[in-house]
Amino acid sequence: MNILITAGGTKEYIDGVRYIGNCSSGRTGAQMTAHLMSKGHYVTWLGAKDAIKPTSASQMISYETFDDLAETLEKTVANQHFDVVFHAAAVSDFKVTAVVLNNTVVPAGRDCKLPTSDHANLRLERNPKLIDRIKSWSKNRQLLLVGFKLTNTSSDKAVKKAVDRLIERGHVDCVAQNNLPDITENQHHLNLHHADGRMELCTSPEDLCDRIMNQMEQAA
Repeated sequence: MNILITAGGTKEYIDGVRYIGNCSSGRTGAQMTAHLMSKGHYVTWLGAKDAIKPTSASQMISYETFDDLAETLEKTVANQHFDVVFHAAAVSDFKVTAVVLNNTVVPAGRDCKLPTSDHANLRLERNPKLIDRIKSWSKNRQLLLVGFKLTNTSSDKAVKKAVDRLIERGHVDCVAQNNLPDITENQHHLNLHHADGRMELCTSPEDLCDRIMNQMEQAA
């Protein structure tokens, strides 16, 4: 099968040397890419420039900012026929549009360097949800889309609410949910939530991949 995996985290630049980022290393995407390659699939890795790279991939494409990822993702899924997309990248909810320095508004961006100031306030603007657009961009209208939801809570109710919110928007087929406190160097369990309400416990990112591939084979 032809598979696309997004990985790593976006950077939203404040100026040429400062940015807002996140703690995503891209390890999950690298593991899934290598595993699916070992099973004989054609796998495109679309990952952050500083993300952990897979040991092997059919095609490797890099991005840095939200805009980079959005443009490349749209072009890639529109021009190539993918059977499955694992959208595991940690995408920033906001971009920096301006910085207020001592009551003076300075445009944000990589082409400037902020002067010294006693106070700085960032102006943020919400980014659109890329996962809601992938199927509309896709060359394959029967694409199976797996979204990822990282939570950081001990509340089952809060986890369910976060997963349900993503599924109810109607743009994904499954959501792979993992909880930050439960991820260690040697353990990474995920809960695979299906749009029909089913939930499967996956012992690893590789196990997640196998379950999705089995689902695709049974549906064929």
